[in-house]
Amino acid sequence: MRKHLRRILFWLLVLLFLATAPIAILYSQGYRFDQNKMIFVHSGAITLKSLPTSVNIFLDGKPQSTKNLDIINSSVTVGGLRPGNYHIETSLDGYSSWEKNVEVHSGLSTEFWNVVLAPKNPETKELESHSAVKFFPSPFSKKTAFLENTEEGIRLWITDFKNNEARLAFSANDIIFSEDKFDNLEWNFKEDLLLAPILRNGQKDYLVVSAEGNIEPFYLSGKTKLKGIKKARWSPKNKSTVFFLAMEDDKAYNLYSISLDSDAVEMVAPEIGVYDLSQNSIYFLQKNSILFRSNLDGSSAVQVNDIPFADSAAEENARLIAYDENRQLLIAENGDLFVHNSGTEDFFRKTGSGILGAQFSDDGKKLLFWSGNEISAMFLRKWEVQPYRDENEIQTVIRLSSPVENVFWFRDYEHIFFSVKNQIKLIELDPRDQRICLDIFENNLDEFPAYYDSGNGYYYFMQNANGEKKIFYFILPEKIGFFG
Repeated sequence: MRKHLRRILFWLLVLLFLATAPIAILYSQGYRFDQNKMIFVHSGAITLKSLPTSVNIFLDGKPQSTKNLDIINSSVTVGGLRPGNYHIETSLDGYSSWEKNVEVHSGLSTEFWNVVLAPKNPETKELESHSAVKFFPSPFSKKTAFLENTEEGIRLWITDFKNNEARLAFSANDIIFSEDKFDNLEWNFKEDLLLAPILRNGQKDYLVVSAEGNIEPFYLSGKTKLKGIKKARWSPKNKSTVFFLAMEDDKAYNLYSISLDSDAVEMVAPEIGVYDLSQNSIYFLQKNSILFRSNLDGSSAVQVNDIPFADSAAEENARLIAYDENRQLLIAENGDLFVHNSGTEDFFRKTGSGILGAQFSDDGKKLLFWSGNEISAMFLRKWEVQPYRDENEIQTVIRLSSPVENVFWFRDYEHIFFSVKNQIKLIELDPRDQRICLDIFENNLDEFPAYYDSGNGYYYFMQNANGEKKIFYFILPEKIGFFG
């Protein structure tokens, strides 16, 4: 090659390098060329964490690689995206899909940490049961108690989850089980004793039954010799201690405890309207609706705040729910909801009307509450990950024309189970673009009791099987291998 040709080739390569090197550097730094604006812009990304983990991802209809799975948090990032609007979809054979319109910003990742795909036909399993009218699984789902009404009277059965066999624990023809929806069967934390609310001789009482059958069933009133027993609860610390409200000399209700080991009855606090138990404390309202907290034995009682919890004295059917000394709520008899949240500021006010139920998340950072046709969520702590939420922010999750039932937090506390007529549904909290609401299961009963065990993922519900109401369950999230 002639010398001048080599020189021309050399300078052409130099010019090519000078032209492409900055582009390569910009590309490696996350910049992309925007043909509309004719400039280089810093690219953005979309990050997804899904359940199940192995899903197909499509961006504007084009499949995306999922090989770059983050093994630490099981998320997938689709990077190198020019700022703008995209349509992202996740799918998996046999599962519902999840899709949203997403806005990607320069230099930022738009994050979705709680994407849930549910099986279109979840596998249901039957628990040994028959003609059930009420049921309640034990705390760790090792057993399930259910009630049966017969022509001869009532029966209480206990089904062992492992071998799926039911054992008759109690039967009688002179009592009926309480119809109070807020006073259900309750297990102690060892899963060996059960409290069942009943009506006997026209008076409310509680039946104590052994799950193992090693103790004869007995009535709480027979042990305590007190009148007007109501709102009995197991101690969170002692498996044989029961707390309850009762009257002495037909005056005000007092809070008592009884040790079933020794039959010793002790007054814990006088003139109590409502109470609730946390792991180490009792929270209670007296006539002036001032909230107090004490140890489980009633000692070291302290006033939680100076402001009355409600506009008037707590009525007989009011419900107090306490998470800890910083977070409590009261649902008045008329459905007014009062919330106390001590965070960066002290929040203490009426938050809703016509409220039927409420539930704190296990971490205490969120509050779920609902009325007949509406479900809402309150964020008790500032949320620093996407989607961002402010402390004490309240969002209406869904509003329907039909009554909602069986409202529960899902395991991630970013989704909510609920049922409408015979449909079991799951809705997400994330409002970006639209809230995804999944149809999980179609029951053959329009009205049915249900219970969700978030620890194990078991969703229990009543279903009609050959003309008989029986207990079934499915698992969500499904139990999968380590790698999803």
